[in-house]
Amino acid sequence: MRNQKLKRQLSTIALGGVATLIMAGCAGGNAAEPVADRDLGTPVAGVVPEGVFDGVTLTYAASGGIFQDGQRDAAWDPFAKISGSKFLQDAFDAGKLKAMVDSGNVTWDITNATQFDTARGCGTLYEEYDYSQVDISKVPEGTITDKCMVPNILYGLVVAYNTDAFGDNPPTSAADFFDTDKFPGKRTVSQSPYVDPQTVEFALAADGEDINNVQVADIATAFDKYRALGDNVIGWTSGAQAQQQLESGEAVMGLVWSGRGYGAAAAGAPVAPMWDEWMIMVDSTAIPKGVKDPQAAFAAVNFYLGAEQQARMTELTSYGPVNVDAEPKVDATLKTWLTTEHLKTGHAPNIDFWVENYDALSDEWASWVTGS
Repeated sequence: MRNQKLKRQLSTIALGGVATLIMAGCAGGNAAEPVADRDLGTPVAGVVPEGVFDGVTLTYAASGGIFQDGQRDAAWDPFAKISGSKFLQDAFDAGKLKAMVDSGNVTWDITNATQFDTARGCGTLYEEYDYSQVDISKVPEGTITDKCMVPNILYGLVVAYNTDAFGDNPPTSAADFFDTDKFPGKRTVSQSPYVDPQTVEFALAADGEDINNVQVADIATAFDKYRALGDNVIGWTSGAQAQQQLESGEAVMGLVWSGRGYGAAAAGAPVAPMWDEWMIMVDSTAIPKGVKDPQAAFAAVNFYLGAEQQARMTELTSYGPVNVDAEPKVDATLKTWLTTEHLKTGHAPNIDFWVENYDALSDEWASWVTGS
């Protein structure tokens, strides 16, 4: 039922409320430099004509680490080799993106962003997609949530728990994460610079609230629920720190990005995921407003979406593929952590609400991160 709800919710968002926001914002930004079109034919995901972008340099900006390295090895470098282009990597920074767009000097071609960021910045910070240049026929249903994105990865905010501590009686609900009598020990929760609405929704789900009917007042309530854990809650400011806390046993439970839970398990830590209740996350593959060669950027994204590229990306990063035909070869540990195996029990985010109330969320998140 929840998977059907996911599809209905995201499809409605894509056609409804977010579209209104997008249309309002599309007048802003700087026009791209004109670049002569090449004849690429009908796009097929994962395919690019040989040598078609000879001499072109493209840059991908993302959050680094094994995630960005895996995408480079699975898609961007192979694209460069076949197309004749050069593909550079950079670290994504929201302030830098805005400065580029405002100045009209955009040096990035593709970025990784949250689906909330692309919905909020569609037409002002990000280009609308020309889907006639990108084959989206194999993208998982419901994962295109605004006109300025295709999915980048499918992952989740999940409870990772210590099997030595709770192996015989594991947590099975969001409420269990907050039950320190039944499940004693420290929990770790995000206090990173990345504002995750799903962190709020998880706390509300633990109280039995309908996350499709979130109110602004619920945001503070959710953070108060984390604060009420007192000495039993610690924060993580990066995915690497969350993973280390799980590996060391400093935290017996963590609300973490699924790839970091997998990283701890792959390193040998006694850690397992709780799939009974988790929060679905989809990142966006976005193109900055004013990109100098839109056709090359669209072609690179089209290549990234191929089944072979997505399978390899999953094998290298542990994040779920965004091509339904992808067949990654994974070991038993990685298979346990793949979100694509558990979509029926995941909660999809209330995107419309968070786009509309992002400033309120940011204010409360800042208070939570700073301990105020």
